[in-house]
Amino acid sequence: MFTALGKLIGRWPWFFVGVWGIVLASGVVWALLASDTPPADIGSFLPYDSLHNQAVRLIQQAFPKMAARSQIVVIAERPTALTDDDFTWLHMLSQAAGRATEGRTLSPAVDFLKPRLLSQDKQSAMMVVNLSSNFISPKSIEAVKAVERMITADPAPADLTVEITGTAGIGRDYADATEQALHNTTWVTIFAVLIILIVIYRSPIGALVPLVSIGASVYLAFVLLALLSRAGWEISNMDRVFAVVLLFGAGVDYALFWISRYRETLHENVDFIPAAQSATRHSGPAIMASAGTTICGLTTMLATDLVPTQNAGKVLAAVLIVALLAALTLSPALARGLRRGLLWPLRPQAQPSIGQRYFWPLLADRVTRRPGTVMLAGTILLAVLALLSLRINFRFDSLSELPEGSSSQRGYEIARRHFSKGQLYSNTLLLKFDRQSASSDELEIIGRALTKSIADVNGVYDVYSLDAPLGQAKGKRSAVIGSILSLMSHEFYQAKTMPILRFEILIDHLPFSFEAMDIIEKVRTIANETTNQLLPTGQKADVFLAGPTPYVIAVRKVAGKDQLRVMVLATTVIALIVLVLIRDLPLTVFMLLATWLTYGATLTLSQFFFVEVLNEPGLDLKVRLIVFVIVVAVGQDYNIFLVTRLLEEPAEISDAQAARRAIVSTGSVISSCGLIMAATLGSLWAGGLLLLQQVGFALALGILIDTFFVRPLLIPSFYLATGRRRKSRPNRQESQNL
Repeated sequence: MFTALGKLIGRWPWFFVGVWGIVLASGVVWALLASDTPPADIGSFLPYDSLHNQAVRLIQQAFPKMAARSQIVVIAERPTALTDDDFTWLHMLSQAAGRATEGRTLSPAVDFLKPRLLSQDKQSAMMVVNLSSNFISPKSIEAVKAVERMITADPAPADLTVEITGTAGIGRDYADATEQALHNTTWVTIFAVLIILIVIYRSPIGALVPLVSIGASVYLAFVLLALLSRAGWEISNMDRVFAVVLLFGAGVDYALFWISRYRETLHENVDFIPAAQSATRHSGPAIMASAGTTICGLTTMLATDLVPTQNAGKVLAAVLIVALLAALTLSPALARGLRRGLLWPLRPQAQPSIGQRYFWPLLADRVTRRPGTVMLAGTILLAVLALLSLRINFRFDSLSELPEGSSSQRGYEIARRHFSKGQLYSNTLLLKFDRQSASSDELEIIGRALTKSIADVNGVYDVYSLDAPLGQAKGKRSAVIGSILSLMSHEFYQAKTMPILRFEILIDHLPFSFEAMDIIEKVRTIANETTNQLLPTGQKADVFLAGPTPYVIAVRKVAGKDQLRVMVLATTVIALIVLVLIRDLPLTVFMLLATWLTYGATLTLSQFFFVEVLNEPGLDLKVRLIVFVIVVAVGQDYNIFLVTRLLEEPAEISDAQAARRAIVSTGSVISSCGLIMAATLGSLWAGGLLLLQQVGFALALGILIDTFFVRPLLIPSFYLATGRRRKSRPNRQESQNL
């Protein structure tokens, strides 16, 4: 297949360029004529049958006025006490927001809600819009923008500071920040790749060939994503950010491998057609296998339960197929069609680079002289760092990622000054009884006992329930007010149509902190123990928890299972691809082991950098899976190119000579590819969001470890120390004929 493709590229390069031109022009025309279509909404990031989603559905059925997957919180602040005009304006805004967003609103102007929505110092109040959509979904984002337009059209009273926060406000600001991150990352990636290519090629035209071909593939990939979005795929800006860096990183790498082999052949014989044929025949299988490991590794993310992870798997795998096609056809065709212009102002017979003449021969001598020592020392070093990664306690704290200067961040600061930490992000506990399980009196007894038990938990600021509609901290009111509130509170804390009690819990810790998670787990245990003690034998009540803290607990549990599933599947799939290509089981196992250790070492060093150097609280939970899939999959690319080159060396030369020649001949190009991949992945730092900075740093570090440590040191030393070349010699000729 690759021999035939090489002949076609060698003879008719401009035919391939023309086909790509037609496809690219068609994509441009479609993009200009197509109407904007809003992307599909995401109901929940968790699996449909998760306990958290069950709790949300129960709230929607039993307490529709309090049901919300996300909330818009308009928070107002005045240096002195709020005025009647302030409350009137907030109430009118709540009515207009309810009509515009189809959400249920809670106004501080309503007497029953004022104790909840007005701060004790009377200087701040909150108006809440409960939305049925996910906090980062397009529907929620549009609802936030609608409320923002209302505030602009009908400004607040003078000297009243107004900000929009809450989970939906965070989602809107986060989406805006992600869109800006896409713009920043794209331009930083293009600039970094161009500079590195010019340094590598020492030729401006040679640098533009892979950049132009992959740039075309990036544009077509985004057209493809737009088409898939119309077909119902859920594609976020975060998916697009990772698509850009992977397309440029992997796509340019694949193009460089072909062009490097092409230039090497031209150096021996200036005949462009045979050179193109030879380059495709020798590099094509390795490019296909390398792309296959990355694409298949990403595809294993489809087996996860978290919706964003599933979406990222299919989106990134799809766009990389476009990059692979460009690297195998468009980039070689452009290089072949330019003839001598590709290398201008250099000659095809120009001297090898300084690295090929000095650095890589010196390194190859060290490795081939004492391979056993190099392999053992290098493996132990990586293993120690990898073991330390098992002690990392990953965090999930979206509040720390609030964009600086955003409305949600300013609103959160106002809430923190005037309200308890849990007021803005309260959690809900539901007790669902069997219809015959408990009488009304028993429900009140259980509710009263559970309210007191939860309130006594260290770290719980307050509890709102049927027994304490104003909360434990504010519950001491007159008997008349108390009786009125009790009658009204049945709508909020005891369901009318089913035997369900609702408790609202305020925690004196940030909602995504480890302390908050420990408190919620204690609350869950107390709820189970209390109901078991007070209900008659044989009767039971199911406990459900909803809200930001139970949500993140559920995400952590699902993400942990997803991580294990992807690690097993990705390793198995990648190992099979590598084994089919090199046909050496021990070497395949060591290659996978080396990348696993690289992954662990990367997490350890990244944790040290962000915690000890930058004084951040820790690595985000999402870093684990993203870094694993890309480091393990992409890391195999460079190992594959080195090993396949080893297999091509003549059988009559010694193992040490073969290893030396492979290291020297591939050293510069693989290192250049590693630098480009590290630069493109590292450009995520320009996105500004802490998650992108952590992922970008970790991915760049992992690729550099693999490029300059694993590939030139560990893989050749294992190959020599275990005599793999002699043992695999019967299969080498068959491998060369692929």
